[in-house]
Amino acid sequence: MKSVNRKFNDHKILPLGAMLCGLTFGQLLQAQQVPAEPASAAEDDSSTLETVHVRDTADRTPAEVSYQGGKTKVGKIDQLPKDIPQSVTVITNKLMADRNADTFKEALRNVAGLTFNAGEGGRIGDNITIRGYSAVGDLYLDGMRDMAQYNRETFNLEQIDVLRGSSSMLFGRGSTGGVINQVSKQPLLADRNTVSTTQGSYGYQRYTADINQQIGETTAIRINGMYTDTDSFRDEVHGERSGVAPSISFGIGTDNELTLSHFHLQEDNIPDMGIPLLDPDGATRAANGSDVLGEFKGEPLKVDRDTYYGMSAIDYERNDTDITTATYTHRFSEDTELTTKLRAADYKRDLWAVAPRLILDQPASVADPVDYSNIVAVRRGHQGRGGEEQTITSQTDFTTQFSTGPFEHQLLLGNEILREKARRWSNPLPAGVANPNAEPWWSPDTNPALPDGYLYKGKDIYNYYTGDSYAFYFQDVIGLNEQWKLLTGARWDHSENDYQRPAPDGDLQRKDIVNSWRLGLLYQPDAHSTYYVSRGSSFNPSAELYQLDDRTSDVPPEKSLNTEIGAKWELLDGDLSLRTSLSRSEKTNERNTDLAVDVAVLSGRRHTDALELEIVGRPLPQWEIYAATAYMEAEIDEHSNTSASGVKTSDEGYEPVNTPHYTFSIWNTWDFGRGWRAGLGYDGVGERYNNQANTAAVPSYTRWDAMVEYSQKGYAVKLSLFNLLDEEYYDSVYSGHVLPGAPRTMQLKVDYKF
Repeated sequence: MKSVNRKFNDHKILPLGAMLCGLTFGQLLQAQQVPAEPASAAEDDSSTLETVHVRDTADRTPAEVSYQGGKTKVGKIDQLPKDIPQSVTVITNKLMADRNADTFKEALRNVAGLTFNAGEGGRIGDNITIRGYSAVGDLYLDGMRDMAQYNRETFNLEQIDVLRGSSSMLFGRGSTGGVINQVSKQPLLADRNTVSTTQGSYGYQRYTADINQQIGETTAIRINGMYTDTDSFRDEVHGERSGVAPSISFGIGTDNELTLSHFHLQEDNIPDMGIPLLDPDGATRAANGSDVLGEFKGEPLKVDRDTYYGMSAIDYERNDTDITTATYTHRFSEDTELTTKLRAADYKRDLWAVAPRLILDQPASVADPVDYSNIVAVRRGHQGRGGEEQTITSQTDFTTQFSTGPFEHQLLLGNEILREKARRWSNPLPAGVANPNAEPWWSPDTNPALPDGYLYKGKDIYNYYTGDSYAFYFQDVIGLNEQWKLLTGARWDHSENDYQRPAPDGDLQRKDIVNSWRLGLLYQPDAHSTYYVSRGSSFNPSAELYQLDDRTSDVPPEKSLNTEIGAKWELLDGDLSLRTSLSRSEKTNERNTDLAVDVAVLSGRRHTDALELEIVGRPLPQWEIYAATAYMEAEIDEHSNTSASGVKTSDEGYEPVNTPHYTFSIWNTWDFGRGWRAGLGYDGVGERYNNQANTAAVPSYTRWDAMVEYSQKGYAVKLSLFNLLDEEYYDSVYSGHVLPGAPRTMQLKVDYKF
């Protein structure tokens, strides 16, 4: 068994110190609050807390004017984050705008306990880990599943809600580490328009428009558009994307409200799979005939961070996303409503790229430092694949409030029907055709001579997937008295999946019926404080990511549990929110593969213990802050493998991939008056292993960002600086390669409002 005992360093001390200081600061501020009022007064005060945010104009939403935002529906009902007995992070439109976060990935840098994978498992697009668990199947758009592989944008987002911990009772399959819900911009009863242009380093140019018009007493239309074109600090890499999102709402604020919307996003990129890793788990271990590597760790190849191993003349990544949604809400009364959402989504993707891998003349010794003189070349591993996916979803939620004797109820009843179809293919190289090498490895030729047959793009391997699922769920938040609330919920999921494979493999089927549950207890002694404990389950079926094979088709779903205690405070009359939590997320029966009999079994178990702290809001009228940190201890408790030769190995005691001990993000802005504002931010991620054997690691890093802005009623000009100290770091990790982070860059944005 491996002993997990990594030494602390200065980067670790900082976020832990921030936690302790923040907790002390929160208790001091809370102690200065006005003494608790009688219950009736406290209830009245609670209602005012929901609207304390300063509004520049009457037509701006809380997410546009504050880092705190307002209510969220990530818990299926419209509620304040303090009323949810789990860790919730809300990334508002204002925070995204202040940090110039133009992609989903950039926006999520603010979220503690979250890291990024680089092409994990052959995937394209956003690839995220929460608390050490993959979240690729846990991405949502307005509460409905959005798990396709593409690079998401922020031009049509009002906010991003991150709910941590097991949540299958709310969302169905997945959600071991948590779920991420994108909240789209909605039409408003106002005439307001903004067009923007951003110019920056490495040929970056971006144009956006947000046009909202009221066209009737209760009718409005909104159109968001975007075009972005940019080169990269990485040689030859290029990105181009465009999108449009029209929506129209009828009956806004009435008893019958209907919203029709469409979202289109198109990408055409020269992809980048980064820099290869020298991983002793492979060549070194085999050469030395030993499974014991001591403290020797692999590391990224030491080359300039702009070194590109792809072939820019032929490599491409093309993604098309189209999502059409209709949402109808009928309000029976102020406390009772029925909402139905219908969605048709279509996703297309196509990739032709290179994954770089090292070719060694002779492996390095396990006892010696990495010797790069042994590298002969970098092998360009061919990556050719694509897919088409269509989903049709119906989701209906009925919510109401009522009393039974002394108890108050907030009831949710819902059902979901989902049809999923997928067609996937690969483009393997023809027999006898080799990948061209990159020589010399420190300055590779990005347009080498290609062997005959290399550009063959026949879609040789097709796999078809069809899935039908439906679910029923309920949740009741019971007000036991004026201070205590009990949350109970359960869900029943039924899914049938068919997987068609080319001969001679044959077809596979899988059927799962799973129950999930959620419990929470909240203690709210006054309008400013919430203390809670919660526990919930989740499940991950074999067919979750549109795939089955002979080893997994007969294996029951994985199961997970999340246990959490925490506290949330509304301080300074609601201008500052503080939360902290301690949690354990545990996957109790993870799939393992027994190669001796070539079947998968549920024999694994692992956990993540997490301590989190988050501070959001305005400590002073001029000062706005968002700060979050997470300290995680993750470990594989049971995970044995049997090789085809019958040799058993164990990963017990090792750390899961891409799960650093700490992450943190701090962003501040100060309003100097007369239209001037400035911001400064500091982000950090700890060391992460890139493989389950813990033989190769990606070093920790910190990054400083800043901005200065001048704004008036009709326009705003903002200068953003990223990675001020020009730190060399790696921000996305995979088992064989890493993606370097950008060097010091600049962007100048101009908004015109009318």
